[in-house]
Amino acid sequence: MNLFINAAGDKPMYEQVKDGIKEAIMNGELKAHELMPSVRQLAADLNVSMITTKRAYADLEREGLIYTVAGKGTFVKLEDVSMIQEKHINEALELFRKQAEVLKKLGVPVERLDDELEYVYGGNSNE
Repeated sequence: MNLFINAAGDKPMYEQVKDGIKEAIMNGELKAHELMPSVRQLAADLNVSMITTKRAYADLEREGLIYTVAGKGTFVKLEDVSMIQEKHINEALELFRKQAEVLKKLGVPVERLDDELEYVYGGNSNE
């Protein structure tokens, strides 16, 4: 798992750690029941405080993505990534719809939105 933390970024470091781990789980880099690095080891690897990694792990545990077994470590909990992915897709689509409504009220033509979507998807809206 390769995580990159930008200490000068706008996003708090614990969120960067959490998002990086979440992405690794979602894209299959981390598998169900795979042992995660310890809080201490991950903090050392990323050159951040243990408090930062502990907070990220706590958030991930609350979200149901990891679990901890006393004396054994922290593991990836997720059995079925598709369920979580679908939840995130629905949340993102809801945000998209809200922003599309704002753009509609501003008089932005749908053709411009099509152009933006093609740009985001690399010129192929079927990716």
